[in-house]
Amino acid sequence: MAAGTKHPASQPRPKHVPQRTCVACRRTEAKRGLIRVVRDAEGRVTVDPTGKQKGRGAYLCHDPTCWTAAIKRRALERALRLEQLHPADREALLAFGRQLTPPESPA
Repeated sequence: MAAGTKHPASQPRPKHVPQRTCVACRRTEAKRGLIRVVRDAEGRVTVDPTGKQKGRGAYLCHDPTCWTAAIKRRALERALRLEQLHPADREALLAFGRQLTPPESPA
């Protein structure tokens, strides 16, 4: 290609969409399509609706079964590098998971 010539009809690059994996079902999805759970400096675990809180994070689907499975199989403890979830945090996460509506199955 000659110096100083541009690519004809160059297309803009597609926007990069960060991918994350649900710690329960291992399904990969866009970061915005999952819910972030974060461990703060004191070791407490909370839901991070903004996705920007400081601390170690893990992601879960909008499916209530993923929330119960992640807590039952200790996937959150492993992902957040915790010895054990605080009982109040465990109940709060289970309650949050129960209020979610399960995703519609593809027909």
